[in-house]
Amino acid sequence: MMLLETLVAALEPWSTLYAESTALSVTLTFAHLGAMMVGGGLAIGADRVVLRARPPADGAAGVALADAVGDVHRPVLIALSISAISGIAQLAADLEALAVNRVLWVKLGLLLALAVNGALMLRTETAMRRESGGARAFTTLRRRAITSLVLWLAITLAGVGLLQG
Repeated sequence: MMLLETLVAALEPWSTLYAESTALSVTLTFAHLGAMMVGGGLAIGADRVVLRARPPADGAAGVALADAVGDVHRPVLIALSISAISGIAQLAADLEALAVNRVLWVKLGLLLALAVNGALMLRTETAMRRESGGARAFTTLRRRAITSLVLWLAITLAGVGLLQG
């Protein structure tokens, strides 16, 4: 625990500023939740497109589906980056309590799983374009969309759990 104590001591000025500034606290909380809402909303919308789609009848339809879903990755990554930066700032403000909070570690694990799933989804979209929308790639894309949806909801649940202490 020496490392944790050292970090807590080093972050004391930030912790004090965060605790004493309602504007800072509200701004970071809004950035964190707003970015998660935007990123999650866009991602869930794209997942819905995949889940509602029928297996592409031809290569052009498969490529069009991959392109439509692929267009959402950049704004989702930007939103996740904003959420991560604001989350790290919030963590630094209460490191002593949060570092030992199991719910935080579950949430971080879910975020890692979401990132891995996103990378695999990108790879699957590339395969759909290369295979001209093959049935195998489409089935994999559907599985990735379901996984994405479940992870976004689980991350939200973990975030609510963090609010409960």
